Amino acid sequence: MKGLWICLALVTVSVSVSNTQRSFYPFDAQNKLFVITLDGFRWQEVFEGADSTIINDRELTGDTAISKALYWDADPKERRKKLLPFFWNVIARQGQLYGNRLYGNDVNISNPYALSYPGYNEILTGSVDLAITNNSKEKNDNQNILQTLSSTHEYAGKVAAFTSWDVFPYILNKEESNFYINSGFENLKDKELTSSEKLLSTLQAEVVNEKTETRYDELTYIACKEYVKKNKPSVVFLSFSGTDNAGHNKRYDEYLQQANNADRMIGELWRLVQSMPEYKDKTSFLITTDHGRGSKKANWFKHGFFVGGSSQTWFALMGNSTVPAGEIKAESQVYQKELKALMTQLLAKK
Repeated sequence: MKGLWICLALVTVSVSVSNTQRSFYPFDAQNKLFVITLDGFRWQEVFEGADSTIINDRELTGDTAISKALYWDADPKERRKKLLPFFWNVIARQGQLYGNRLYGNDVNISNPYALSYPGYNEILTGSVDLAITNNSKEKNDNQNILQTLSSTHEYAGKVAAFTSWDVFPYILNKEESNFYINSGFENLKDKELTSSEKLLSTLQAEVVNEKTETRYDELTYIACKEYVKKNKPSVVFLSFSGTDNAGHNKRYDEYLQQANNADRMIGELWRLVQSMPEYKDKTSFLITTDHGRGSKKANWFKHGFFVGGSSQTWFALMGNSTVPAGEIKAESQVYQKELKALMTQLLAKK
């Protein structure tokens, strides 16, 4: 727990180490939280930008000249800014970034499988379920933090989840949950849809492919953004899948593009909420991933129990309760299952 203690101590100057030992009740209804995930996005790209050995490989990158023009620089600090400008021009100044293993600042999953369903279960429930071994569409009987929050007086009716991957209704146990979930190519459900929401439904109907399990991240983002503007939820879970899809397709150029797209959308969402009085100076963003990937060119597109590097992750944090500390270089160990406690702390009364 040492690593999490360091993290929680940096969240706000009023937090003490002893506070990490308990649940943070009561909640403050004024506090807002967005939990955002980039599926299967490696720490290497977060902290060093594009990998030189992969971006120069034509079999994995396609048109290397275009990719290098967009995302390459000899200096890794400049490379990462090119790839993730919001991360490194905004979060690095106003928030915190964890997981640069070059400094011994380690973040890992605790589950042994290094797959998406076990990873998201770990993040959202704060525990490892060894019975969840794969990504099958089976109901998750573990209660997640979104369910817990939606059952409180402070956040009842104010929790929502938007995901590109259509397995999330099972991960989040949609049948027994009392919060809004929009996943895969599911249309937005509301009595009065905005013009943008109607357009989204039309676009989804045109691009839906029964062979794919995920919709485009841009469509997921639009669905989330429109819901936020209209309904103003207090707790939002937003999950992008483009990076993982590109990884499995062995397309490093698309992997970089999807990461850059996600960075842009996260930045736009931050600017949006800071322009709304319901969210301005009351909101925290927690950004992370469900698992890592192979650490070498030969296996970067893989992940799982037998793929080295798959357990290595990262997370970023910014918002009203976060002390600006930038890239955290202290040696520490944090596990993904501990992030649930961090989410709870971000919503607690100070």
